Amino acid sequence: MANDRLARAGALLDTLSVDALLVTNGTNRRYLTGFTAHDHAPDELSATAVISSDGVTLFAPSTNLPWAESEALPGVTVRPAERKWTDSIAELVKTAGWTRLGFEDATTTVAVYNELRQALDSQVSLLPIGDATDSLRAVKDESEIALLTHALRLTDQAFMAAEKRIRAGMTEKQAAEIIAEELRRAGSDGEAFPTIVASGPNAAKPHHAPGDRTIQEEEPIIIDMGALHQGYAGDLTRTIWFGQPSGQLVTMYRTVQAAHDAALAKAAPGVRGIELDSAARDVFAAQGLEHYFVHSLGHGLGLRVHEAPSASMRSRDTLEPGHVVTIEPGLYIPEWGGVRIEDVVLITEDGAQNLTSSPKRSVEATQEKNA
Repeated sequence: MANDRLARAGALLDTLSVDALLVTNGTNRRYLTGFTAHDHAPDELSATAVISSDGVTLFAPSTNLPWAESEALPGVTVRPAERKWTDSIAELVKTAGWTRLGFEDATTTVAVYNELRQALDSQVSLLPIGDATDSLRAVKDESEIALLTHALRLTDQAFMAAEKRIRAGMTEKQAAEIIAEELRRAGSDGEAFPTIVASGPNAAKPHHAPGDRTIQEEEPIIIDMGALHQGYAGDLTRTIWFGQPSGQLVTMYRTVQAAHDAALAKAAPGVRGIELDSAARDVFAAQGLEHYFVHSLGHGLGLRVHEAPSASMRSRDTLEPGHVVTIEPGLYIPEWGGVRIEDVVLITEDGAQNLTSSPKRSVEATQEKNA
């Protein structure tokens, strides 16, 4: 798998017409080299990598050098970085005689760019490459699918255990603490992102930090959470409630469920991200509710919670086997609340496989139980 990653990275050189690529994006560095360290800050990188026709070179400071050497994938050369790592890059460029160096403009700071520009010969061009290296991570290999599947299994396990413990009368913070506890108990390495527990009017916000608001009966409670397994993120959203759901909640939930199911049925290789988004959006439009769907349908999932491909109104991506994408339609009504349902699917050769197993609420079953 590692050799395939390096080969695909090397192929970018011809595609981008550069002699080498400088990797400053920590996620791409991990993907290409195996080195798992996180960066302390945008101006304090744990290591940097250079892709060239000779392979991948990982430059690490003395404090991280033994760690990098122990984790480096086969085919990755680990070298010590000088105190000012841009000098190490410049020395490599000059020694190799390169004249065109690509760099990740989204994660390279202006200060680093200026340092490189000063350290390099005037004949060397620094060329921005956009999301070219990020795109390498879009199609997951077998090992990544296994890691993601496990992360999602842990997420499901933690959610189902937490749902049994959360009660009306608790605060959002208390519910979030229960979820964090169940993630640890399930074996998660941590939270893939800060858990969202948004109740009542707070559920009208797609993103929300759990607060001191008390969870009440009859209202929507959006829970968005994810386990973390060897760097790979889970992602799950369920909308729950206690007692008898209000009439508006019943209507909103059924509509979101229908939009979710329409998009899930549409997911397949060859389908464009914009078409997947439209499958859900059309359901809302038919009910005159499309303006309450304020975000994209979904996003890729892997070493990052949000990565390629995208499923949005502006997406230019086309789904292909190996893509892992979320399907998470939602409706958000100011001052009332909202509903979101999210599953994660793997695009296969002939369709899509839902990797999420957490049960969804049944409006009908709740109404019968409370009748």
